[in-house]
Amino acid sequence: MPKRDESIVKMLLDSPWWVSIVVAFIAYIGIKFVAAILKGSPLFKGVAILISSLAPLVAFFFLAVGAISALFAWRRGGLLKGQTNIETIRNVSWQKFEELVGEAYRQVGYFVIGNQSPGADGGVDLIAQKDGETILIQCKQWKAYKIGVKTVREMFGLFNSERANEVHIITSGEFTDEAKDFARNKPIKLINGPMLVQLVERAKAATISQNSPIGESTHTYAEQKVTCPICGSNMVLRKATKGANAGKNFWGCEKFPSCRGIRNIEK
Repeated sequence: MPKRDESIVKMLLDSPWWVSIVVAFIAYIGIKFVAAILKGSPLFKGVAILISSLAPLVAFFFLAVGAISALFAWRRGGLLKGQTNIETIRNVSWQKFEELVGEAYRQVGYFVIGNQSPGADGGVDLIAQKDGETILIQCKQWKAYKIGVKTVREMFGLFNSERANEVHIITSGEFTDEAKDFARNKPIKLINGPMLVQLVERAKAATISQNSPIGESTHTYAEQKVTCPICGSNMVLRKATKGANAGKNFWGCEKFPSCRGIRNIEK
């Protein structure tokens, strides 16, 4: 498995921006406290003055990290918002594909760490953590339509060596029958193109819920299970791109275009 960058800066960049603000405050207070203790000793008075002078610089550093974290989050949010169907997802680069998947997992409640090793398809791309469980994620933004069993076998080997709770392999295409057979009854989740679209729509819905003003009725769309009025299949959150309802969200059948069932979202 490629070595992951687990530095505190990388962790903070992957965390919400306010975490860096808290770290900056703690660092400032902590340094000042240590300096005050050392200042009481004539032997360490010079050291105390030097340490105390560093407190604002250290705090500013972490504040800058927070600003960069906020910028990264804004960029990832724009990438997520810009996806409207499987074709837009397939058109992004492999780097953007990994960012998109990571942001989707963040929005549905996971803390996500990116693998910083150079190059594409190097094993584990993302590590998602939630409620004490760890998921290893591999993103396959391949031009080839189907992912074979070799990839699934390799990830299962990493699952065993890393002692994770689950493995997710995500592609904008499909998996071969052999790959599906190997993953069956194992802690491996194969997420194909249609399932990825649903994940992205859930993440976008979670973002809508989080951004609703306080006091306004917030529909937690990501947690709702809506069935199609025509065929009875599950429905996914979509956004109209044209017509009188352009820009509005609605429920569309997951089997579109074979089924065109829709439900309006009631406010």
